[in-house]
Amino acid sequence: AEFLEVARSKLAGFGQSVYWYRGHSCADWALVPYVHRMYDGIGEHNLTARFMLGAPTRHARCPEISDLAGWICLMQHYGLPTRLLDWTGSPLIALFFAVSYDPEPGPAAIWVLVPSELNRASGFKSAATFVLNGPEARALLKAGFDEGPMVDEVLAVVGQDLDLRMTVQQAGFTLHGSGLPLESMPGANGYLAKFVIPETKKATLAEELWALGIRRAGLFPDLGNLAVELRTDSRLVPPATART
Repeated sequence: AEFLEVARSKLAGFGQSVYWYRGHSCADWALVPYVHRMYDGIGEHNLTARFMLGAPTRHARCPEISDLAGWICLMQHYGLPTRLLDWTGSPLIALFFAVSYDPEPGPAAIWVLVPSELNRASGFKSAATFVLNGPEARALLKAGFDEGPMVDEVLAVVGQDLDLRMTVQQAGFTLHGSGLPLESMPGANGYLAKFVIPETKKATLAEELWALGIRRAGLFPDLGNLAVELRTDSRLVPPATART
C-alpha cells in the first residue's frame, strides 16, 4: 500500500495512463539487456543463428524463418540473451521481481517507464507503443540477426503472446540497439523514473505480495516453477514437533 501511494503521488497519470514497470533486486543495476552486457554484434548474431538452427528439433512450434519477432520472443522466453528488456504492466509484478524472485543484499529498485513517450523521444511523431513485428522496429530487430551496426536507439514494443507466461506477466519490452543504458539516453527524465526500496522494507513487501497471491507459480505457470515455489516456501514446512 505504501508503494502504491508513493507511485500515485509521483506519477501524474497513475491508474489512468499506461505505465510499464521493471523490478531489480539490486538498485545499482542498469537498464541494459543481457546480450549487450556480455556480447558484441558478432557474438549476438552467433547466438541467434545457432538458436534458430537448433530449435526445430527441440520445439514443436517454431516461428517461420522470416518471423524475427517470433524468434526473439521465443529466445527471450527460454533464457537466451537478447536485445529485449522485459517490462510488465503491473507494479505488483515488478515488486515481486524486486524483492521475491531472486533477492540480492542491499536496496532494490522499481523502474517506471512511459512507453509512448520513449518512442516519441526516439524521433517518432506519434506517441504510441509499437508492435515488435511492425515497421518501426524492423531495422532495430533485424540488426540482432545479421550483425547489423550498434545504434543508440531504444523502442518500446509489444509482442505476440507466444506463451501463457507473457500473458500473466502483462509483458512489454524495450528493444535496444546498443549497450547504452536506457537511463543514460537523451531525454530519459521525460519518460523514466526510479523508486529505490530500502533493504529493511524488502521482507515485509515479499510477505504482503505472497498474501496478495503474487507468487512464482502464478507468474511462471509451469510444473518446474510450481515445484520451486513449494520446495522453497517456508510456510509449507511442518513445525519440528510434527516431524518427530
